[in-house]
Parts: sequence; structure tokens; C-alpha cells
Amino acid sequence: MSETTPSDGAASAVRDVAERIAAAIARRDVVTLRPLLASGFTHRTHGGAHADLDAFIRGIEQIPGKIDFVTLEGLVVDVYPTGALASGFQNAQVTVDEQVIHDRRRFVDWFVLESGHWRIQAAVDIE
Repeated sequence: MSETTPSDGAASAVRDVAERIAAAIARRDVVTLRPLLASGFTHRTHGGAHADLDAFIRGIEQIPGKIDFVTLEGLVVDVYPTGALASGFQNAQVTVDEQVIHDRRRFVDWFVLESGHWRIQAAVDIE
């Protein structure tokens, strides 16, 4: 029988928030998404563009076409005294003018406890 630790509960909570973020993006549900982002949130593409919280939300709203799905694969969470690191693959599919576009990329996200809730502080897409 294995023992559970406090970090097991934290890792599970972070996985839940990560999945909720992906689902909100898939629905373009920025009302649900916004409170899952920590104050000072930043999104960066590895070696590329940077977006603050408002620019990230606008980017979600402006994704062209229909978002068919956004899913996470191989999600791994490591909990530290100052936060949690989540990494894995994000799979997304959109349909634009009857053309199906599939995107699969690695990501690394940093989560923090803010007002007693796990929220994403920094997100990095690694293409």
C-alpha cells in the first residue's frame, strides 16, 4: 500500500486546473478562464512572443474558425514549496473555412497558490 502526501493532493488540484483551462480555451469561455489565471500572468512561446493576461484572453477570443478540441496528454505535475510545474503536450484542432488544422505542442506551465486557489502564473509553449 502506498502512502499519499500533501503534494499528491496539490498535484491532483493542479492537474484539475490545467484540464479546466484547456476545456475553457476549447469553448472560448473567457469568463471561466480568467479566474484560473494568476495576477501578473504571462504567456510566452519559446524564443518568441510574450502576452500578458489581457493579450492572452484577447488571443483566445480571436482564434479563427471553430475550435474543435483542446486536450492535454502526458500531463506531469511536480510540486515545490513555491508552486507547481506542469508539463506535457497540448493537442488542439480548429476548423477554418472547412480546413482542419491540428496543432500539437509541448508546454511548461508554472502554477501558484493565490488566495488559496491554484492558478497558472506563467505558460510557455515549446514548438
